[in-house]
Amino acid sequence: MLIDKIHLTVQGGRGGKGCESYNHRKDHKRVPNGADGGGGGSVIFRASHNAPGFDRLKLKQHLEADSGEHGSSDNKRGSQGKDLIVLVPIGTSIYRRENHLAIRDLQREGEEVIVARGGRGGSGNIGDKTATPGEEGERIEVELEFRILADVFLVGLPGSGKSSLLHRLTRAPVEGKDYPFATRSPVIGVYSYDDYKQINFCELPSIFEGSTDGRGLGTDFLRHLARAKLIIFMVDTTAKFSATEIEGLNALRRIVYEHDPVFRQIPNAAVVNKIDLGKDIGKVQEDLQGSGQIYFLISVKTGEGVESLLKFIQERIEEKGHA
Repeated sequence: MLIDKIHLTVQGGRGGKGCESYNHRKDHKRVPNGADGGGGGSVIFRASHNAPGFDRLKLKQHLEADSGEHGSSDNKRGSQGKDLIVLVPIGTSIYRRENHLAIRDLQREGEEVIVARGGRGGSGNIGDKTATPGEEGERIEVELEFRILADVFLVGLPGSGKSSLLHRLTRAPVEGKDYPFATRSPVIGVYSYDDYKQINFCELPSIFEGSTDGRGLGTDFLRHLARAKLIIFMVDTTAKFSATEIEGLNALRRIVYEHDPVFRQIPNAAVVNKIDLGKDIGKVQEDLQGSGQIYFLISVKTGEGVESLLKFIQERIEEKGHA
């Protein structure tokens, strides 16, 4: 399963001590020559395609940058502590754990934020100053939440053919196994067209009436819909997990919108798959027309209706300027 939420303790490096030192001259005068300590390094979170998953970050839950070096005699200032760069997946949001206030949402390659600053180095006694110790670095408890950056999310009942559709559109390496809950975690696929345009698809694990009670794989992964540009609600004509196709689509919408009412604002469309196996497609079409939903009747297996669906998706994503 995808680990998409963790907490960490983050601490900037301590500043180095200022030096108290004197140059003893031949005339017996003492001239202070102790230098300042170096500042501590900061902890910086940086979004990267090469970042490890949260499962790797979870192995080391306390992150601390290097301390600054102490100042020394003869005006030799301590070196600055090295910053700790923490690579996180693109799509990571960082919050203060105590009050869940947002620190930064990292959505682009190379985007970064200083999460815990290093402490200032102490003063040396040069110039008759009082030598001081370095300051402690900032310490903070943070929560990291990862939400997938995708344009189109496939949300469907078990066995509705989401994996097969994703593979047909994007050639994503998914296993189109014909049994419920084959998809255990979100799967990404990219559809490329017109030489340079791309649409990012994400298939989410299946949901059904019992999902809100913790059956199947639950509903926690629905949080990833926060970044969706378009949701495809998907059922099939075999109706194994609902009495009818319409009831199945209504159940999907209810579960998603109860998880977060804001998701109602995301454009969506209904897809009924496996029309090659349906016995009364005319009745299905009549019910869908009466519902007022944007809908598509398709067969991933034969390809019927898939091009029309894909054209609709392209137009909607391009309207939003996200292709």
